[in-house]
This record gives sequence, C-alpha cells and structure tokens, in this order.
Amino acid sequence: MAEESPSRSADSIGPALSSILREYQQARNELPFGGENHISELFRSLKESVEGSGPVVAHAHLKVVASYGKGNWATIPWVSVLDRRETTSTQKGVYVVYLFSEAGDGVYLTLAQGVTEFDTLHRKEAVRRLKRRADEARSQISSLSEAGFDFSVGINLRSMHPKARMYEASTIASKYYPLDSIPPDSDLISDLAKVLQAYDVLVSSRESLDAEPSKRIALLGTWNSILRDVDKVRLAIESDGAWASGWTFRLREGVRDELSKGFTLYVNGGKRQVVARARVAAVLCAPNPDGMANPWPDLQGSGEGASRFNESTNGGYKTWFKLEEIELIEPFAVDTLSLVEGLSTPTNVINQNAFGYVFERVLTPWEVDDSGQVAGGQDSVPEPELDLDLSWLAAETLLPENVLNGMIDSLRGSQPQLILAGPPGTSKTWVAQRLATYLTRERKSAVRVVQFHPSYTYEAFIEGLRPVPGRSGVSFEVTPGVVLQVVHEMRVSGHLNDPNYPYVIIMDEANRANLPRVMGELLYLMEYRDQGISLQLSKDFKLPSNLIFIATMNTADRSVRSIDAAMRRRFDIFELGPDTDVLKRYLEANNIERAQDLLHGLSRLNDHLGNHLDRHHTIGHSFFMRPDMSPVVLQEVWKRKLLPLIEEYYYDQPDGMDPLSVEQLWPNYVE
Repeated sequence: MAEESPSRSADSIGPALSSILREYQQARNELPFGGENHISELFRSLKESVEGSGPVVAHAHLKVVASYGKGNWATIPWVSVLDRRETTSTQKGVYVVYLFSEAGDGVYLTLAQGVTEFDTLHRKEAVRRLKRRADEARSQISSLSEAGFDFSVGINLRSMHPKARMYEASTIASKYYPLDSIPPDSDLISDLAKVLQAYDVLVSSRESLDAEPSKRIALLGTWNSILRDVDKVRLAIESDGAWASGWTFRLREGVRDELSKGFTLYVNGGKRQVVARARVAAVLCAPNPDGMANPWPDLQGSGEGASRFNESTNGGYKTWFKLEEIELIEPFAVDTLSLVEGLSTPTNVINQNAFGYVFERVLTPWEVDDSGQVAGGQDSVPEPELDLDLSWLAAETLLPENVLNGMIDSLRGSQPQLILAGPPGTSKTWVAQRLATYLTRERKSAVRVVQFHPSYTYEAFIEGLRPVPGRSGVSFEVTPGVVLQVVHEMRVSGHLNDPNYPYVIIMDEANRANLPRVMGELLYLMEYRDQGISLQLSKDFKLPSNLIFIATMNTADRSVRSIDAAMRRRFDIFELGPDTDVLKRYLEANNIERAQDLLHGLSRLNDHLGNHLDRHHTIGHSFFMRPDMSPVVLQEVWKRKLLPLIEEYYYDQPDGMDPLSVEQLWPNYVE
C-alpha cells in the first residue's frame, strides 16, 4: 500500500458518522424514501470524505460506494471501499465497509465479505461458509489484530433483520465506534489506512494465486428437476453432511483417478443453461453395467429410497457422487464452458447417456459489473430487451396516454399492484399483458400469467405440500407456487429488488377465486415490501420491490365492491368500461365500412343494459374488434357470444330482453 498523501476532505468523516447515527432512524421512520433530503446529503458528504482521505487517494484501484436503500430505506445503511481487482460490487468478494447499527448507537469499520451469493443457501450453511472464508482471510492479516481490530467476537448491528445477521457473519475484522465517543478524524483515517493495508494483502495474494490458474476437470450433468430438488438436497447435506447422488451412466476410465480427489459438478437445468453447481467429495463407480446400490447407506440420496436399484431401462445406478455442497447460481450457457479435448465435443457435451467433461470455470472479479451482474455476457445469454415507449403502448391498447400514465405511475410506486376491472369484452387481459410487456421491455421470462378459478388455491399460488408417489407409498414435499417460483427466478437472475428489471404476475379473472384464501400472507407483504414474514411452510420470506401484480376482474361475475376489503385496499383499481372511442380507433384503422352504425348500435345496447341492470352488466367493445367485421359477422357475434351473455344477465327478468335484437340495435348495418 502506498504512503498516505494529503487528504482532500478527510476532516468531516467523524462528524458525518455522528450525524448519520443521530438522524438516520428518525428519517427512516418519518420520511418517504427517495429524492433529495438531508440524509442523502449526509451520505454524499461521508462518501466524498472517505474518497478524499489519504489512504483511499493513494490507491489507484479503490472506489467508494454508499447506500441507504434501494426502493426503501435500508435497515443497515453503509459506505464501502472496494478494490476493483477484487470486486466492483458489495454483493461479492471482500471489501471494507462502515456498517451503521439499526439502533443508531454506533458504527463498525469492518473488513467484510459479500453475502448476496449466499442468498440461495439455508442460513446455517451460508454462515458456515462465511465463517470458514473469514478464518482463511484472518490467517493472512494477523497484523490487523495487533492494530486493535477484533478477530474473535464479531459484530452486533442491533437488528433482527436477516440481512443484518448475514452482515455480522460475513465480518473478517472489525472496530467499533460508539456514538458517544466517535474518535477524531486523525484516528479514523489511521484505522482506515490499517484496514486498507490488510485488504491490499488479501487482494494481492489472490492475484498471485490467480495469475496462472490451473485447469481442473469438472463434470456436466443434466438434472431437469434441480430447481424443485435443491432445497431437499441442501437440507440433507445440512442434516447428514452429504447427499448420495446416483447417475445411470459411468465415468470414463481415464479421469477417475483425478476426479476421485473431489471436483465440481455443473448442472444443466434445461435449454443448455447451467443453473447450479455442486461440490463432489467422493465418487464410486459400479464394477459392471448392472449397477450398484447406494454405497453410503447412512446418507439420503437419489430415487425413492437411498439404497434401492434404479429400475430404468439401462439398469441400476452406475456412478454415485457424495455431494457435500450444492448451490443455485446465475445461469450461464453450457457453450461458454471449455471442453476437455478428446472427451467431449459441442454436440455431445449435453448427453442423456453420458457426462459432459469440461474444465472448471473460474469467474474473475473483472467479469462482474457495479451491480454485481456478470459483465459482457460471459456467464449468461441475456434475454433481448426492447425499448418500448408510451406511444407503442397507446397504439397497442388504443387507450389515451393519460390513462396509461396513471396505470404506469401506480405500478412504479411503493405498492406496485393494480386491478383492471370491468364488464366482459373491455380488453382487461389484453391491456394487462401489454402493460406487462411495456414494463419488462418484452422480457418474456419476466411475465407470468395465472388464470384464477374457484378451485385455485394458496398451495398453487404461494407454496404447499404436494404428493409424490414412491415404492413405499405417497410422501409429501414442499413445492413452491407461482409467487415463490418467480422470486426464485429473480434471485438466480440477479434481479432481486432491481428496479431496472421488473417482473410481473398477471392474475387473470382474480375475483373468480377465493381471494383471501389464495393470497394468504401476500396481503401483508404487498403493503410492507421492506419486511419479511414467515409463510405457512417457509421462513423469512420477503416480497421483492420489483415484483408487480396486475389483476383483472370481470364485474359481471362479481362486483369489485364485493371483494375482500383488505385486497381492495392494497390494489389501485382502474375501471375499463365499454369504450366507443377505442372501438372507433380500431374500426378506422382496419377500414371497416359503416363504422359509425356499429358504434351507435353498441351505445344503444349499453344504454339499455345500464338503465335496466347496471354498468357492470354491459357489453365491451372488444366483441366488435374483428378485422373482418361485416353484417354477416355481426350476426354471428350476436348469436354465438352476445345473446347467450345477455340472456344470463336477464335470467330472472327475461322480459327485459324484448327490445334487444340485431335488427333493432343495428338497423342500418344489417339491412
């Protein structure tokens, strides 16, 4: 580490730390998040002071970042110093960070590790790995302990928030500054210099190790159910220390010795995308093609029972792996892996009857950008995005831009959920889909459409126990529903709580289901996006701030007034009624003759229905949005679609239908 140079603005680190500790929690409780305020100014001042300090100025590789929240106030705000050779994001790698306690009674200067990569692991396993890495790092920087930094006790951020617990576990070394005794800036800068010097030792040692990385053989296997199975495997590893994974094909002779020392197994989850990796501690192959039972009978494993033979057409299990770790990762294309020449080719590396032989992939810090995502497309094939503007959305929906702006503002607010309500044929589902396309920039994987119905359940939407048949009977496994599946996809894609990558769940015909039962804890989470809650079967679940819900409701089935009050309070309601202006734009765009006669007839029909019934039992304009609309087509639409619907409306008062017919409503169109 270079000698300290004169500080540009180091005389305000201490005052900024004190001011944040005194004022942050009150602002978090009283002020809306976002925009310019005195908290943003305090963090800007602290960031600039750290940037201008001698220890940071003297080091060309360092950058300073600060955060007090992303969409909501952070429970634990922070200011970090990152070495670009190690990481450019606090999500991964090692970095120096000031962490403010939630109680506001003190701040820690720590050498810490990124925790986001452990989000997919159970807490106990994540903490175990973080502590193991911390111990390895401490062995290289013992001088920091002699300088007064704590290596043993850890930190206490005075918070029960799960992320705070992970921050505590990630700490390698720390020094605590209580609010009532913040040191002078000369001492703060001296401490910063010492921890940055230790940081440089760690980064430099890693650089020397990575200068000539050795190539290690890894295996690639297809595991189509990995997303469903991963939690079960993790739990078994946590309980038993390992998982016995049986495969119905054998290893090649030439690589068995090397792989017997342990290796990485990459998991193709489908579509030639690697979605998980496992650490294999031991491998055993069957002595002949007939296979073998689980060689570790004390371990849980593949199949219905840990020790049974596979009854597939190609015999019993031929290779058994002892998995000691498994984790979901950001998906990347199989084609980016380097193949072992002579063992695999681009065409057979994915093979249902053999392993793929590849070299272990090492992700360097330079492949990660400021947001913690893989840069340059080396680790994944990004989904194409379109730059869609409001004029596109208006052209697709034929709705006025001011109406669309209201919907968009609602969905980009702190409670991003709305209901599109109206009678049949008012394009509710179409508008919902177009809104979703606009918001996600046509990322198809970011939109999920769910058809609600009377038998739709909490188990299908959130999570539940599903029966799994086996030789010894039926067992029940925890299975994620639509919401948890989408949140999982957001997590593995690195998009969790990233406002630049919204995801949308469309709840079509929502009021046909028993909404309080289906939604469950989601009603709480929709109102408190910054808080977690235990679900019926899972703990510490939080709804991402960038997960949007768009519901459609047919008011002819059930009035919006009759839905659960808690549900209605959490959704902004936009009513889409029959709209002759929308129909007029469509008819004119498609050069439909005598469009005005069609419009007048629709108005007459809805005036009658509105006067005799109510506005919820009218007829929507989309019934007439046909590019081949003609007098003959109108007769068919009336006979096949409108008349049965209107008869249902008048089920208890059939006399009200007497003046309704094609000839009476559209006399100038059908003559």
